Amino acid sequence: MTTTVFAPSPLMQLPAVKSIMSSYDMDTLRDIAEYGCSSGCAHDHIYYQQTFDFFMSFEDDIEDYFFNMLGDEWMSELGFMDSTSVREYVNKLVWAYVESIANQIVEGNN
Repeated sequence: MTTTVFAPSPLMQLPAVKSIMSSYDMDTLRDIAEYGCSSGCAHDHIYYQQTFDFFMSFEDDIEDYFFNMLGDEWMSELGFMDSTSVREYVNKLVWAYVESIANQIVEGNN
């Protein structure tokens, strides 16, 4: 009998993703995927200071993720150009990242 070992997804090995996975259990990730961060269920990513700190810690992971998904125009593709401040833009960017990662984790665990 042969045992197949699957290597973890490279995405799941990123420090930003590991941080999200350590912050939330599967039920909370499902809530984030279904209702979004703005619902308040993403308790570690609610306030501007939390999202700003997360962005400053994982800026490269976040930017690379959206660049790989959306290409050179990723910033305008996300549609956050109506933000009135850098903090608001960063907040929306982090929420989009957390929600997208939550969706990928939930989809992979159904």
